[in-house]
Amino acid sequence: PGAAGLPAKKKREPKVKLKQLHWIKVADRKVPGTIWEKIKDEEVPLPLDEIEEIFAAKQVKDIKKAAEEAEEEGEEGEGGTRKKKVVILLSANRSQTIGVLLSHLKMPHDEFRKAITSLDVTKLQPNFVSQLLRLLPSDQEVASLQSYTGPKEDLGAAELFFFELLCIPRLKPRLQCFVFILEFNARLHDLSENVEVLSYALHDIKRCDKLIKVIEIVLALGNYLNGQGPKGGAWGFKLEFLTKLADTKTSDNKSTLLHYLVSYIERSHPDLLKFPSELSNVEIGAKVSENMVDEISKFKKEIKFIYEEMNRPYYKSHAKTDPCGAVLEKFYHTAYHDMDVLENNKKEALAMYKELSKKFGEDELKPDEFMTYIHQFSQSFKEADNENKRKKEEEERIKKRREEFVKQMAEKERKAEERRKVRLGSTAQEAKKTAAAAVKSVAAGQAGAVKECERAPGPGAGAGAGAGG
Repeated sequence: PGAAGLPAKKKREPKVKLKQLHWIKVADRKVPGTIWEKIKDEEVPLPLDEIEEIFAAKQVKDIKKAAEEAEEEGEEGEGGTRKKKVVILLSANRSQTIGVLLSHLKMPHDEFRKAITSLDVTKLQPNFVSQLLRLLPSDQEVASLQSYTGPKEDLGAAELFFFELLCIPRLKPRLQCFVFILEFNARLHDLSENVEVLSYALHDIKRCDKLIKVIEIVLALGNYLNGQGPKGGAWGFKLEFLTKLADTKTSDNKSTLLHYLVSYIERSHPDLLKFPSELSNVEIGAKVSENMVDEISKFKKEIKFIYEEMNRPYYKSHAKTDPCGAVLEKFYHTAYHDMDVLENNKKEALAMYKELSKKFGEDELKPDEFMTYIHQFSQSFKEADNENKRKKEEEERIKKRREEFVKQMAEKERKAEERRKVRLGSTAQEAKKTAAAAVKSVAAGQAGAVKECERAPGPGAGAGAGAGG
């Protein structure tokens, strides 16, 4: 039985057993309201005899190779000990790491402390503050620093720097807010751009009628190849199958179903060959959508963290001496508005995706998976088209060389024949001359013999003379 309101899909019956396509059929109940409901693959005029000849299931060879490459990167750190007559409370490696960070700090420690306290974005770079946040002293290091009672001037540079940091109230959350503020504009721009690119990619797919027509032809080919088998009579298939068309080889293993599809379209629907050019935004759309939702959620949580931090009792009670609370509050109102715009754009893009994925019967796929399948298919289709053209050009070159060779051989044969005729003609002429000379010689011999006979006396002349004497 077919889906509700749909007749059972009639299965095709090839005259010979054909190679099977291992697609996943779209469930009948999911067909209504999708592209599959309107597709009429049974009306596609397939060259059945040609298909049966090319994809006859003479032998089944499934060759699957998987290669995995792993790259391991190691980080080597250089340990260094400072031979100074100073009090060292940190490990040698920690002192060196902090020393490298301080080499990029182009201001006195007290000025640096003021910049951190007031969240002065004009004084410090995002990378520096981010590194500082990662290098904050551990609880053990804090305890070691706080237990030190000797002269501060005897301490190493790293220890002195940490002493300055520990004088800043709510140091870690303050630095977290500072990093977010410093990076906010760049991150907002990137996330907004990602949402925009996703929208462009979805519009490309939505408007590409050629893609639907190509899918219709794939469905027609697949239903004919699968014939009466369990995978025959499909209303539709999962989009992942589009990326596996090259896995089905022709009977002679010299080509694939993908290359045949391109060849068939070139002959019957050449206007469809350029459909990949209409999907120019899909590749980047697939990449940016992979982590887009998670990144925006993280972004939103960080704005919420700003809100929670600015409402801490400490900032309310120290508003006159610590400007951080006021800076956070001012930043929050701007950031909240920008986040609201970004969130609305994201919702619109995801609503568009939900509608489009449902149209293809793939509402369970993530946006990046959905677009990756379509992009991979369009790229492999374009590559197969180029390979077909190169193969055709090579065949034309071979044909041309063969014709040129045949022409050259014919010319050689013609010249050889001419030389043979010349030789035969010369031989015949010589034969004629020889024969004529022979005839002439014979004739001359005969004439001489006649004259000789005429000069010789006859038999009666001798007898008469005798009698008279």
